[in-house]
Amino acid sequence: MDGTGMIDHGTLVLVIDDEPTQRMLSREALEQRGYRVEEADSGEAGLELAREFKPDLILLDVMMPGMDGFEVCRRIRIDPDLHRTPVVIVTALEDLDSIEIGFKAGATDFIAKPIVWPLLGYRLQFALRATRMETDLIVSRDEAERASKAKSVILANMGHELRTPLNAIIGFSEYLRDQARNEAGNEQTTEFLEDICFSGKRLLSTINNILEMANLEAGRIELDRNTIDLSNLLAGVMEKFQPAAAEKGISLDAPGLQDELLVFGDYDVLRRAIGHIVSNAVKFTADGRVEIGALRRPSGEVEISITDSGVGMTETEVMSIMEPFRQADNSLSREQEGSGLGVPLATALLRLHDGDLEIRSEPDIGTTVSIVLPAEAYRPGTRETGGADAESADS
Repeated sequence: MDGTGMIDHGTLVLVIDDEPTQRMLSREALEQRGYRVEEADSGEAGLELAREFKPDLILLDVMMPGMDGFEVCRRIRIDPDLHRTPVVIVTALEDLDSIEIGFKAGATDFIAKPIVWPLLGYRLQFALRATRMETDLIVSRDEAERASKAKSVILANMGHELRTPLNAIIGFSEYLRDQARNEAGNEQTTEFLEDICFSGKRLLSTINNILEMANLEAGRIELDRNTIDLSNLLAGVMEKFQPAAAEKGISLDAPGLQDELLVFGDYDVLRRAIGHIVSNAVKFTADGRVEIGALRRPSGEVEISITDSGVGMTETEVMSIMEPFRQADNSLSREQEGSGLGVPLATALLRLHDGDLEIRSEPDIGTTVSIVLPAEAYRPGTRETGGADAESADS
């Protein structure tokens, strides 16, 4: 069938029916519409012809001696060369049971007897169109998946190629900065080297975030689940971001933290997820405070809250930051020049734990991010983690 709706004269229909009259009438109706037709008088013969000719569509009577149409349809659906071939079953007018069984066997559509012969070609035309659209979608999906995997490989290779020299740049610039600080009259040189260090670290953080998003999209992150002391994890996150908070003159503490709050998950992955949110809270708070709280709800779920007194956001801005590479449109956001990946990364990492994230915010008042981990995330009796190795991971 071409784009105008006319039948492509190469379109082959296989008619499988034990009644010669039905096969003859089917052939006449279909050939008048421009189809090519092959016939089989039994289910067994129909399968053989289907494997030989690879028809574009099969018109299949369900009530046949020997192998009935339902069994033929089932075998077509498990045949790697035929499984996407549209199958239109022919059944009695009000035989609802046969129609239901036919769809369960894999039929694409059905035609009720007595067949209105002038309409037969049109019904098959629609079935062909639907199947070809489905095939096109499958091909597009497969191509997109291949492109995504190729993108992930390229990003991984690029990440290695970029991070190695970037780490060298950061290391040498820090060394030169420290040397310049010890020599009088090098204030400007020290300032330039500080800028190099800062820019290098920000670029490295952006590269790491992009690579992590690529790994998440490719399904490459596997969880190492264990029982975690959440208080220990949050203390590690706070320690990581205390210097940045102190430099801005804002307080970062956890006044409402329950003791011995245990969750079941991957320590490093949860720490990175929470770290992304705390990093944003510190980054977008010009002055005031950032507070972290955690508690277990009566339902068993664990709720972690990160509250700041920062610039806040409108509902539209909250929706925008849930998308990768998007930021809230305010002056502080533009000044910080982040990658726009923090919240999407945190959300994706939490969903690996069947958790979720909710943002409540008001402009000029502040923002609260609530992280909820399901009750089943707590499994007593497993070993506790949260040691030095886990705390060395970047968030």
